Amino acid sequence: MLRIGEVAKKYGISNRTLRYWEEVGVLQSKRTENGYRYYDSENVARINQIILLRKLKMPIADIERIFIANSYCVAIDALTSYLADLKQNAKLYNALAAIVENLLGNIQQSQNLEEIFLHIEQQESKPSPKIQRPERILAMETLKNVRILDLPPMTVMSYCVLSETPEADCSKVFDEVMLKHNLHTRSGHRSFGFNNPDPSNESPVYGYELWTTIPEDFEVPAPLVKKQFGGGKYASISASLNEIGERWDALFQWSTQNEKYENDLTNQWLEERVMDYEMFMSPSTPDSERQLDLLLPIKLK
Repeated sequence: MLRIGEVAKKYGISNRTLRYWEEVGVLQSKRTENGYRYYDSENVARINQIILLRKLKMPIADIERIFIANSYCVAIDALTSYLADLKQNAKLYNALAAIVENLLGNIQQSQNLEEIFLHIEQQESKPSPKIQRPERILAMETLKNVRILDLPPMTVMSYCVLSETPEADCSKVFDEVMLKHNLHTRSGHRSFGFNNPDPSNESPVYGYELWTTIPEDFEVPAPLVKKQFGGGKYASISASLNEIGERWDALFQWSTQNEKYENDLTNQWLEERVMDYEMFMSPSTPDSERQLDLLLPIKLK
């Protein structure tokens, strides 16, 4: 038996990802009298199997489908589809490599930059390979679509809950006030969430806090409070709720390897809801369609 924190550390998985896999039925934990969640040998073995599929860069949605169905036929279907995607992607990159190689061969002797771009334009006018790039493959590629942005100072309504299920407990109270006052329909509305405090190995209880922007004269009803956010510089990528752990890991890894920016530990990381608020809250919206922007605070080195 391993505690959730021990599993997270051993396999390099965030606690949040493990909790999400429990919510969708991929894993099951057992809770002891002291409130800690443990994984038995069967679930630890399943986590190891998930890690093996992740090392093959298999899309998270397909991995979930295999283990939720727990069916040999579903596994064969998912792996067959993934193999087809890999072969299609290989064709794409082989074709692009041939084009670039041909381009280099033709311009290698040229010392004129204009001639190089002229040749590229001529290449583009020729028939190109009819290869459709599978959308599923995009998630496999190195993280390159990081946006750098400056969040302005904001006045926000805030609510924080410490519990074993703080995201749901916080949303229940926060969303009721949001909808009652139609704050989500105001021009320029923005909504954020974040762990506060983060989960720990020592306790099954952790915190989650939600913010939404409000007018300066808005009277925030208790137990919610008004706060001032000072703004800051952030690195941002998009994510859906079912892949949020993996996307956070990728963004953090980007920040550790970036030559220009580093993490700003003085500011708060944020998850911004970027889709229709009521659709995001709706139980009928699958996690794969709940869209967020992940915002990692950064500063110049």
